[in-house]
Amino acid sequence: MLTIKNYSLNRFLKNLANLQLAIILLFVIGIAVAIGTFIEQDQTLSFYKENYPLESPFFGFIDWQFIILFNLNKLYSAFWFLSLLAFFALTLLACTFTTQLPALKKFRLWNFLTSPSQFKRFALTDQLKRNFYNTFIYNLHNDNYHIFCQGKKKYAYSGLFGRVGPIIVHFSILLLLVGTSAGSLSGYNIQELVPKGEVFHLQNLVKSGALTKVIQNFSWRINDFWVTYSDGSKIDQFYSDISLLNSQGEEIKRKTIFVNEPFVYKGITIYQTDWDIVGLRLYDNKTKITKQLPLKKIVKEGRNFWVGSTTVEDPKFNKITFLVNNLDKEIFLYDDKGNFIQKTLLGNNVNLDADYLIIKELISSTGLQIKEDPGIDIVYLSFLIIMCSIYISFLSYSQIWSIEEKGGFFVAGKANRAILNFQEDFKKRVKKLNFN
Repeated sequence: MLTIKNYSLNRFLKNLANLQLAIILLFVIGIAVAIGTFIEQDQTLSFYKENYPLESPFFGFIDWQFIILFNLNKLYSAFWFLSLLAFFALTLLACTFTTQLPALKKFRLWNFLTSPSQFKRFALTDQLKRNFYNTFIYNLHNDNYHIFCQGKKKYAYSGLFGRVGPIIVHFSILLLLVGTSAGSLSGYNIQELVPKGEVFHLQNLVKSGALTKVIQNFSWRINDFWVTYSDGSKIDQFYSDISLLNSQGEEIKRKTIFVNEPFVYKGITIYQTDWDIVGLRLYDNKTKITKQLPLKKIVKEGRNFWVGSTTVEDPKFNKITFLVNNLDKEIFLYDDKGNFIQKTLLGNNVNLDADYLIIKELISSTGLQIKEDPGIDIVYLSFLIIMCSIYISFLSYSQIWSIEEKGGFFVAGKANRAILNFQEDFKKRVKKLNFN
């Protein structure tokens, strides 16, 4: 009964290790990835209804219902996609243990030829004089061949490490699958828009996996935010001074980030992605009160403007509208009819007949993208191993046989890579001995 079970298991593993099956799986995975590239990921339901309507589906069948039904909006964390990756991983494991490892063991075994007639099956073969036999073996030894003897029979091989390459390739692909799966299941993507001076926690999840757990035992504080300009009003760079705080509010780490220079702490990465102006802080000299005026962002002809209005006690107008186009330039004032009043700068008085206002501060906010991908280090490691394994796979595995017979000896050889180079080297080796 045990034998039957072992036979069934071996048969199952060999079927699972089938090359055609692996190619089919890889082809299906490739199509799925292409679909994931084509269809925007992790968007709202209204986005898909608007862009993939039922009335005009892409390719005649891809509409928003089709996308939601097959989780194409969250493809890389979808159960069926992860199942494909797992199945492909099983085929690699089966191939490794049923084919690659046994083949490697076989290549390490002594493989002697027992008669001159066996040499006829090789394309590279020759017969040399016996007195050159020791010289021939010595040259193989100098060329780092592993030599085995059994009476008058000799066997030598070189480049066995090249046979390890496919195994390492399989291992690296498995690592890649593990890393990407870990990122899909446990990683997350958060977007925050935080005013200067505020403390925030991670909460606005944009993308998350089934096993995602956002740590909440620490927080961040935006100490400062500023923008630098070049060529007048053109933005050169924007910066955020960020502090990481523990549960007691104590600073653990502090860094100023900007585009392409993130804040990294224990796998969590904070990127500078955007900025905004959320309001003005005004001081009313008459009431002696500092109030905050919200500003609304308006995009016109590709330019950003921020607008907000407040009522005032003045015989000329009841309301003043403030217009801002950046953080470092003038602030423009308009009356309730849209007529221009004046332009001013931060800290300057806005003179009214009754009294005056002081624009004390522009309240800005920084746009942050926070990511955690537990599998990213594994992915990077897998790519490194893949590059090394590809190089190893190109190493030639060479074999040479010899046998003494009738006052001389027969030699034959073959290689699995760089065959032309091996043939040339083999012929030179034989020619040199015959010439001598």
